[in-house]
Amino acid sequence: MAKAIQQDLCRKGLGWDDPVPESSKQKWEAWLRELPKLEQFQILRCFKPPNFSDVQRRELHHFSDASSQGYGAVSYLRQINMGGQVHCALVMAKSRLAPLKAMTIPRMELSAAVLATRLDRMIKQEISMPIDSSTFWTDSTCALRYIENEDKRFQTFVANRISAILDQSTASQWRHVDTSLNPADEAS
Repeated sequence: MAKAIQQDLCRKGLGWDDPVPESSKQKWEAWLRELPKLEQFQILRCFKPPNFSDVQRRELHHFSDASSQGYGAVSYLRQINMGGQVHCALVMAKSRLAPLKAMTIPRMELSAAVLATRLDRMIKQEISMPIDSSTFWTDSTCALRYIENEDKRFQTFVANRISAILDQSTASQWRHVDTSLNPADEAS
């Protein structure tokens, strides 16, 4: 939220010493009032809970989403033990503000998908356990069609994003998730 407020001030062309408009000041103060709530925010950092027997399979699931305000990706580790029990744990999430120059939502969705593949690569490099598979989820059917396409040529921006996505994943790893079930919706 703080970055969005700051970006909005830049969009308005304000200089460093210019007075901040009242509407922006109110948004900033509301954000400051919410900040102490972070002290109660907790995320379990142990990927494997106690009494969860030997893990048989580990999967990474990456969710991506975009909106006019920004885009993001969220990654989870899904583990299945010998008894068939499943445990999911948040590994990491990233969000980015939309660029100052307006961009279409499908292009933002592709940028979010690139971010998801970068999280996959980073997690695999840093995590000290074997990963059996990675699955990528998006609620954008447009982004999925771009990724699945093998025939058509695209403009440079789209072609570069698709190339980055397919350098780190395959089209068969990508799945559709309903918007209401996409945890990356919060990041965007």
